Amino acid sequence: MNIKAVICLCLIAGSFGELWNPNGERSKRHQEVKFRIDLLKRNPEWLDKTLEAVSDPNGPMYEVYMTNEDIKQNIGRSDREIKSVIRFFKKQCASLCPLSGEAMIHNDFIKIKTCAARYECIFDTELVRYKHPLYEKYIFHSAKTTYDLDARLKELNAPLGVRSIITGINKVGRLPPPLKYHGEIRRAKDDSTLPFEGDKVDPLIIRKNYGTDAFSTDTSSNNSQNSNCMIEFNSNYFKPSDIQVFQSHYNLPTNPLVQIIGNNDPDSGGASLGEATLDSSYLTTVIDQDTWGFFDGDWEFDFASFTQDLMNTANAPKIVSISYGNPESNFGDYNMNQCDDEFKKLGILKFTIFISSGDSGVGNTGYFWCGNYEPDYPTASPYVVSVGGTYLSDDFGGEQPWNDGGGGFSNHNSRPSWQDDAVTKYLSSSNLPSSSLYNSSGRGYPDFSGYATNLRIYYHDAWNYIGGTSASCPITAAVFTAINIERQRNGKGPLGYITPQIYQHGNDAGAFGYDVTSGYNYQPNCAKAFPAHAGWDAATGFGSVKYDKLLEIFG
Repeated sequence: MNIKAVICLCLIAGSFGELWNPNGERSKRHQEVKFRIDLLKRNPEWLDKTLEAVSDPNGPMYEVYMTNEDIKQNIGRSDREIKSVIRFFKKQCASLCPLSGEAMIHNDFIKIKTCAARYECIFDTELVRYKHPLYEKYIFHSAKTTYDLDARLKELNAPLGVRSIITGINKVGRLPPPLKYHGEIRRAKDDSTLPFEGDKVDPLIIRKNYGTDAFSTDTSSNNSQNSNCMIEFNSNYFKPSDIQVFQSHYNLPTNPLVQIIGNNDPDSGGASLGEATLDSSYLTTVIDQDTWGFFDGDWEFDFASFTQDLMNTANAPKIVSISYGNPESNFGDYNMNQCDDEFKKLGILKFTIFISSGDSGVGNTGYFWCGNYEPDYPTASPYVVSVGGTYLSDDFGGEQPWNDGGGGFSNHNSRPSWQDDAVTKYLSSSNLPSSSLYNSSGRGYPDFSGYATNLRIYYHDAWNYIGGTSASCPITAAVFTAINIERQRNGKGPLGYITPQIYQHGNDAGAFGYDVTSGYNYQPNCAKAFPAHAGWDAATGFGSVKYDKLLEIFG
């Protein structure tokens, strides 16, 4: 990746059931192919123990700062083992074209680059083109979407020392989930005909209601790690001139994205769906602070590779906003476990990951009827902060659940012990949907919520409104950025993995800000789903955040 400037983007999570469609076209023989080899982690329990230790504010390791080298030394394979794996693959089908390989930062992944013909020969498959279900975008992947990797390695006479440590290859077998941007841009004639439910929201309203107008804008002592960043996938881009107009309109400081990693090219023919414009507009205006952006134009979405890039970037911002996702069932258990391990590493390195909860309510496995609820990932991971959606309901800062805001219970991750009190209390309340529709023993989400409707943006030289948890996620991340800055001013380190701490402080209603206590989220075929209640609920979490209350708890 070439570094051109600094930004960290928020990606929106949404649930939908469509999958990649094969069109039968085979790759050209000399087409370049990159794939990732997943290696068995040595001492994997170290991740869990260390994450817990460095995230406990009352423990002796809370102000201990781990490095990538610490992670590598504790979970990575030896350099000798890495060389053995690469040497084995270099011997396969060697006459077809060159093959190169290198370990990724923690020695638990290997990147391989070769040509399509050699890839097909090694894995005894064809590399074919698949079309995204919603966009004119394509990926190349193995024609075999179920694959016995260990059997193939045995056929190739892989040494036991090689075969026993390879756990997966990302371009064979299961297809990656086809991520979809669920934010929706709409125009309105005037403010009396707003396109979404609720009142209008802009940076000045957020600053007032979420309290960041009280945050000191003196950034002379800040460093890049106390900035925030947004992560963009699927060739999303933004026009810097749009952000300048937006900031100027509200008489806010011109605050450009100071670092862009990857390719933000408005003339590239990328998706340009408004996500990057929304993220950069609000991450830079909720508080006056530098923002970075990471752009991944690859439509074959790979969370594990993205997290490696983030951890390998010097002085990367510690507050990360992501607004992409997909139903858990589209990821599969193996991929979610791999991704959760990457989130654990980020937590150990003191990153705080905010992920939007999705724009499909509780999700639904029935197309024309109310089937079992379908939780989203990665927002339902216990190693991130999940952010749901509300709408501004009155002139006094009141909020209601946005009906389309994602929330519910994971089918993959069981409920962590630190959630027991809050979730058990909620599950004993009234007006809940039938327990047959969801996994009540799963990780409950979201953790917080924020404004998700009628947000003003300046997009492609015109004023528009946008809705989605793509908005609430960067807004919440920006407020927590202010807390990280205040911690630095007080001689403390970044927050890091805070999700367990959130539940330690959530016993009092409104402990973090505005506690939403009425309304529901839902899925169209299921009518009302999870109701909002005092304290935590599966519609809005603990509600929206306010700067002064967060400062009291986390400062």
